[in-house]
Amino acid sequence: MRRVFAAVALICVIAVPLAGCARPDEKPIITLVDQDGIAETRTVTVGYVNDRLEHMPPAMLPGGEGDEAKLAFLNEIVRKELLVIAGYRLGISEDPRIDDALTHFRTTHAENMLRDDVITEPSQVTPEEVEEYYTYRDAMFQMREIVVPDEEAANEAYRRVTEGGEDFAEVAREMSAASSASDGGRRAVQAWTDLHPLMRQAIRLSEAGDIVGPVDITGTFYVLEILSKKNPAERLPLEGQHLSGITTECRAFKRDLLEHSTIEGWMTAADITFNPEAMDLAGTRIDERVAELIPPYDGEMTQEIAIQRAKTQIVPQFSEEEAAMEFVTFTIGGEPTTWTLGDYAQILADSPGIETPKQGSETTITDSVQKRVFSMIKEHEIEKRGYHTSREMEDYLAARYEEAIVDLTYNAEVQQKMVEPTGQEVREFFRANRDRFVRAPRATVRQLIVGDEAQANLIRQQILEGEADFIDMIRTHSIDSWSQSRDGVIENVMQGEGRLSYLQEPAFSLPVGELSEPIRAPGGYALVVVLERHEEEQLTFDEVGASVVDHVTAERREARLAEFLDEIRASVDVTIHEENLGLITDPSEVGQMQQMRMESER
Repeated sequence: MRRVFAAVALICVIAVPLAGCARPDEKPIITLVDQDGIAETRTVTVGYVNDRLEHMPPAMLPGGEGDEAKLAFLNEIVRKELLVIAGYRLGISEDPRIDDALTHFRTTHAENMLRDDVITEPSQVTPEEVEEYYTYRDAMFQMREIVVPDEEAANEAYRRVTEGGEDFAEVAREMSAASSASDGGRRAVQAWTDLHPLMRQAIRLSEAGDIVGPVDITGTFYVLEILSKKNPAERLPLEGQHLSGITTECRAFKRDLLEHSTIEGWMTAADITFNPEAMDLAGTRIDERVAELIPPYDGEMTQEIAIQRAKTQIVPQFSEEEAAMEFVTFTIGGEPTTWTLGDYAQILADSPGIETPKQGSETTITDSVQKRVFSMIKEHEIEKRGYHTSREMEDYLAARYEEAIVDLTYNAEVQQKMVEPTGQEVREFFRANRDRFVRAPRATVRQLIVGDEAQANLIRQQILEGEADFIDMIRTHSIDSWSQSRDGVIENVMQGEGRLSYLQEPAFSLPVGELSEPIRAPGGYALVVVLERHEEEQLTFDEVGASVVDHVTAERREARLAEFLDEIRASVDVTIHEENLGLITDPSEVGQMQQMRMESER
């Protein structure tokens, strides 16, 4: 199994003591000796530093190149190592919050290990699977739908529109619970890639005229009629960077399907069965408790009030006789389990308020039980595979242990001891640094995206010659349903942002009102018109006050951290083994390799 490395904002590099270097990667590059003798001598190896460099996010790599960049990176390691030593001196390692943090880390990492083994690793794809995926990846679908809440109704709808020969639109108007029912179940034209993975899987090989279903998507059932299916006239060759991107998409699609099927298999095997009488009683008692603790609110429902109400813990109150009533049975790992109503109430009492039901409907109660059973299934699968006692878990928790020490040390010595800025200080900072608080140039554009360049050129010619209207062409031809629903308008495209990068050049170089040439865009080619453009604007203090506070606070924290580290360093002997500096990878080379890798993945 692959080794998992994690990074948090404060911790990017933490070393573990090593002795007896032999190979180049085992040679020491930093040694720290606590003059007070409280913390053990800490040795950072060449191999550790190179591994950290390889896994460092590009934005966090030091600038420059050569020994200067290497020493800058080593200095960051020293800062973190000093925090570890300070934590041991302060007795942070005995803080009970460390155990709480490790429990959280253990649970989270065990679940990640399970996901890797059961879902991620089996989701690798073959070249044949990628080629098949590419054959239906760019299709556009026009469908009708019948959406119902249970399988029995879905089967009935399917029978009526197939064996019964009834008109799909009329059955949709009669039975469908979706907003599209009034229009005979007609959905907007959608790209296959924009659909839910389970729906994509169900219709991927369908053609116009087919009726598909029922498709179960998290308890909601769909019957679909394919009205039209349009494949692009041309596709890019499946090679190079395009092949890499499509392979990544195919793998994600396979992973989504495997995740759904795995969870469905687990839950089906659990065979969760409720006692109807106990279910009714649980619903009644939950509603009673909700009425008592969360009465109807007549005022304005602010977000703060809504969150407070959602966090209210709801635990139904049962009589002794009611608490003994059998509520639900299920099976995990071949072992049957029975919960009484009393058991269910205790489970809710042990749960955070946000996770307790706020209404007594059967659907809400069922959902709360299923979530708990699913957690128990994951715990069973984790125990069965021995993740908690694995070497990977031991190594992971050792690294996280020192992360927790550094985090608590930083909180105690930096965050809590930093003097909060006053309002006057914040305003003075804003006046002295106005150039930091500006709104980047932005533009509002209108776009039309079609599947191939030839079609884009034809539409452009028709518009320029007055034979077609741009908005009408968007409504009838655009394959981007999101912008199509807004007549192609995309507001506030900010200069330099990564979102919709293909729009950057036309948004800020095309004359306002002029129709662009076809531009390569996701899934096809775009025609763009700039509707309006705004230059850089100075923001007012009222607009950015909270951001200014964050800037001042960050600077003060960094100043307090530097002060604290100087205090610790005065009694710690730090040695940089410059004779081994040549064994450290040049950070600039690491950055170049990461850039090449990202470009290849794109």
